Amino acid sequence: MYKIIKVVVAISLDKEFDYCFNPELRISRGMRVLVDFNGRKRVAIVVGLPKSSKIKKLKPVIKVLDQESLLSQEKIDFAKELSKVYPYSRGEFLFMMLPSYLKKATGYNYKNTTDKTLSKASGSADLNESKHCEKNVFIKADDFLKRYSLWKDAVSRELNKGSVLICFPQLSYLLKAKQIIDKDFPNRARVICSQNKEKDIFFNWEKTRNKALMLGTRMSIFYYPYDLGLIIVEEENNACYFQEEKPFYHLLDVAFLLARLKKIKLILSGDFPSLNTYNRIKRKLIFLKESVNLPKTIKIIETGRFKQKTIISPILSELLRKMLKDDKRGVVLWNRKGFSRVISCSSCGHVFKCEHCSAFLQLSLKSKEGICPYCQKKASLPKVCNYCQSGYLKNSGYGIERVGLILKKMFPEAKVSDWQDKDSKSQIILSTSKILSHLYDREVFDLGFVLDADSFLARTDYNATFSAFIYFKQLSFLFRDALYIFTNNRNYYLFEQLNEQWNKFYNLELSFRKKLNLPPFGLVAKLTLRAKDKNKLLKRAEDLYSRLEERSQEVYGPFQENPFRLRDKFRYSLIVKTKRGLAYRKVLKEEIKKFRTFSSLNLSAILQ
Repeated sequence: MYKIIKVVVAISLDKEFDYCFNPELRISRGMRVLVDFNGRKRVAIVVGLPKSSKIKKLKPVIKVLDQESLLSQEKIDFAKELSKVYPYSRGEFLFMMLPSYLKKATGYNYKNTTDKTLSKASGSADLNESKHCEKNVFIKADDFLKRYSLWKDAVSRELNKGSVLICFPQLSYLLKAKQIIDKDFPNRARVICSQNKEKDIFFNWEKTRNKALMLGTRMSIFYYPYDLGLIIVEEENNACYFQEEKPFYHLLDVAFLLARLKKIKLILSGDFPSLNTYNRIKRKLIFLKESVNLPKTIKIIETGRFKQKTIISPILSELLRKMLKDDKRGVVLWNRKGFSRVISCSSCGHVFKCEHCSAFLQLSLKSKEGICPYCQKKASLPKVCNYCQSGYLKNSGYGIERVGLILKKMFPEAKVSDWQDKDSKSQIILSTSKILSHLYDREVFDLGFVLDADSFLARTDYNATFSAFIYFKQLSFLFRDALYIFTNNRNYYLFEQLNEQWNKFYNLELSFRKKLNLPPFGLVAKLTLRAKDKNKLLKRAEDLYSRLEERSQEVYGPFQENPFRLRDKFRYSLIVKTKRGLAYRKVLKEEIKKFRTFSSLNLSAILQ
């Protein structure tokens, strides 16, 4: 008499499939089995052991791939909860919890040596530095060392009985932090990130099943140990925590869900909280006084009154001249790479674009090539226009290389350097917003000059003002004397708030969003459709718009994304605004799943 199992596979259809197996085989929930799925051998995960099935003729299991359960019931439940929030199946999420070695039908027989009694362990690590006993807190300080000093004791206590997961936005940040953490916890930390080789990920995954200190980027949260008792998310407002490629998710959403499921402590750490985090736990903030190295003020300079359109305004020129006279160092910030923004023909006017994207190529003086700002593909440039065979190429717009050349001509006596080429003798340093990836190095300069503030506010994104606030405040940590921000609109409410207490701006921004029913009070979803066939894509985007509108959703679009064509695929987007809640998420999820199931096109979703 055969027995029955229910399995899931890594497909978008959120459905369980019944198979039979010989009772002599030992099979339990969370084990991998090899099955015949639509004529192909595929790895499946057991999620149920029913006594009967509605299917009369069941296919038998081909092979059992594990000696014991690989995924606990808790992880199966976690995947189910994630599938309620995101438009992916439980099977897709369960396979995200396995290293690549275990997703293949190779017959790898894994013996799980984890103590199962640990799978239900929950942490209770409380911070000695505060009287808080809540499960979720935010620790605020202006550099990593200060924040680490506040949560390292909680890590030490939890490691005595269970595991700890610390998430970082980038691998470079993680490796710097690991050098500090290793001094207090020698030979304990294991790193899991997507940049590692498959075998390294698998090895570290095996070594972090219990009583482990796991350091990782956003993917690591799906590999969490069974006895996890504490989650720490460092620099939690960082945009890198959003997964921009399929599958789309945000680490913070996953972390909050996991902490609630396991009833464990979640510590969020950073210089400034995200607005959603502040709204969630604003009464549970732990913070130190700001650094004494903060500037006396952030100074706003109005540039609109200068008639001459030049990137180096007279007031900036004078400020730089005075800075050099006082033997000080400054950073000029211009968030555009390369030499120019557009390359065109002086005769026929042809504009050179990327072959794979509908984006203008930008000239790089270093490589003498045209570079796509989106896919980073390089293209050799002709000496004479290859369309009219007569005109020479001209460059329009300012990239950071061009700004550097102008400054070198204006101040020939000073050493002007790019960020990557700077040294102790550099007096004027040019940088893009990448300077913030070095915040943990704590290199401090005298003065800072932001020349493109308005470009941050010109973005078609309701979050643009808040993101700009965080950017300017984080920059301010890098300068002793002052941070100068040049703008055409100094009366904008953001600039009036930069020298006030940070939480005053947060409360103001929350009041605006509450009136407009924007996140965190309402739900805004951006649905992006991609395909190589432009006409078919538009038709499907219009169909999706109609279906959402019929279901009483506030829908806008379809809009052409910028760039419209990216990596050989055209892109249209829809914006959906609705109330917050699982019922409304369910409507969006259902429509997205229909699209994924019955369409050859690709659709991604950002829900905030």
